[in-house]
Amino acid sequence: LLDLAEALPDKKFVAIEIGKKRFHKLVPRIEKRGLKNILLIGGDARIVLPREFSEQTFEKIYVLFPDPWPKKRHALKRLLQTEFIALLTRYLKPGGDLFMATDVAWYADWVVENCKQVPEINNMGAPFVTSEELFGYAPTFFEQKWRSEGRKIYYMRYKRI
Repeated sequence: LLDLAEALPDKKFVAIEIGKKRFHKLVPRIEKRGLKNILLIGGDARIVLPREFSEQTFEKIYVLFPDPWPKKRHALKRLLQTEFIALLTRYLKPGGDLFMATDVAWYADWVVENCKQVPEINNMGAPFVTSEELFGYAPTFFEQKWRSEGRKIYYMRYKRI
């Protein structure tokens, strides 16, 4: 987020963070870099998007390394369920990109299957893409951490029809 906002000062960025600790860590980092083109919102994107934004607002949406909630009893907490992907799609402009990344193979496969249920988006991978295919992408803290542990990263790119 910070690197993209710095590289593209004429673009506006919205970051929605549900984790209070992560939210409070971002505030001084944004201020330290003097980035005025980031709107940081604390909350659940499933609630924030419909309350704060009009549909077809965003050119790109990134969902990077959400908690996969691996236990069966926690499955309902997984963020990238079909309903949420459909919601995100409504907030993309036609031709807009939805980027997602995870380090968990079964979760990546699950997300791809969920995306198949959303007819307004097309998978731009087979089913995955490389990080080079994500516009202006810089590795997140979590991605760097997972890579240092030898984990494979699964990138997904979908385009709104």
